[in-house]
Amino acid sequence: MYKMSNRRLVLNAVFAATMAAGFAAPAMAQETVKVGVNVERTGVATSYGLHMLIGAQIALDEVNAAGGINGAKMELVIEDNRSSPEQAVIVTRNLERAGVTAMLGPIQTSQCRTAFPAANRALLPAISPGSSAPGLTAQNRPWTFRISAIDSVVVNSVVENLRKANPNAKTVAVVVDPRDAYAQFLVNTVAPPIAEKNGFTIINKGAHVDVPADATDFSVFVTKVKALNPDVVLMHMNLEPGQGYLRESNRQKLNVPIFSGQGFITQGISAAAGDLQMWAGQPFDPDSTDARVQKFVAEFKSRVEKQLPGQYTSPTYIDASGYESIHVLADGLRAAKATPKSDPKQVRESLRDYLTNLKGYAGLGNTLSMNAEGDTLKTTMVYRTRGGKWERQ
Repeated sequence: MYKMSNRRLVLNAVFAATMAAGFAAPAMAQETVKVGVNVERTGVATSYGLHMLIGAQIALDEVNAAGGINGAKMELVIEDNRSSPEQAVIVTRNLERAGVTAMLGPIQTSQCRTAFPAANRALLPAISPGSSAPGLTAQNRPWTFRISAIDSVVVNSVVENLRKANPNAKTVAVVVDPRDAYAQFLVNTVAPPIAEKNGFTIINKGAHVDVPADATDFSVFVTKVKALNPDVVLMHMNLEPGQGYLRESNRQKLNVPIFSGQGFITQGISAAAGDLQMWAGQPFDPDSTDARVQKFVAEFKSRVEKQLPGQYTSPTYIDASGYESIHVLADGLRAAKATPKSDPKQVRESLRDYLTNLKGYAGLGNTLSMNAEGDTLKTTMVYRTRGGKWERQ
């Protein structure tokens, strides 16, 4: 059992305020069209979960302000999967029994690996706003979908850009959370062939520098990496240990480029990186001049400052995907002529077909089209840190 840091405790404490801001339904509320949310509200992925919920709530408020679903309000039925693959299955079953029309979540691939098969068996449409491991939806057709981006595409773009900026770099050391299934998949399966294709050699295959999720002192891990003398570091773990590792790398002056996949483009990571060269990618640009994007970014910042004080305020691709997913589901429910009295089975089938055939949907600064495997195709944006801030490349 990991120990929660003070920062995680703060995130969990403010969840009550998040609920009070609009997620909790009044006891005598009118009948609604319900969408379930299977979310990492507590545990190691708390920050991802609470921020994504804010993105989803913004979309929910817009949907209901525009008339809701065929005259009825849309409601989010939220259950905490505790950042646990086992709990994610229980939540999926609970939501299906609650009669929700669809399920948003989980966010992380580790939880999707268990929740998606459960949703597929339950004939419940499920959309992840964050999972990105290749092939996951293809294994769970036809009821599971992702409005995110695929890791192999993102990492390939990141490594190509890193290579151009560092033409003489040759060796890569891997630093990873040993118990995070997604992180292990990224560093063992996705990244190695891409790194090798771009002329890099991983020098600690099978002997990665393991950083537990509950680590608080990162000095020993950075010392181990320094002893390997790499030209580049491949790192993946959750946000808090990631920030701790970066701060310690700065303290020990381990000044080599670092890269990861998705989920790292936050203000906390860039501030911790400082003068280090940190590379990552995602399918969303919060600095886009698109009017809809800027409206979302401003509203997201305002709500985070009130509900999650001290946490990152610039939305990540996960937060944007949560917003997009709610709007996609709302349009699908309208097309299905869903009402609070509708047969959930029929509505779910209609939603499944709507998502399967989604083409050219206007997202946040992009268009969403679902491929045959249940994944949307999004353009990857590559970022690197410079002077403690992210810059799009």
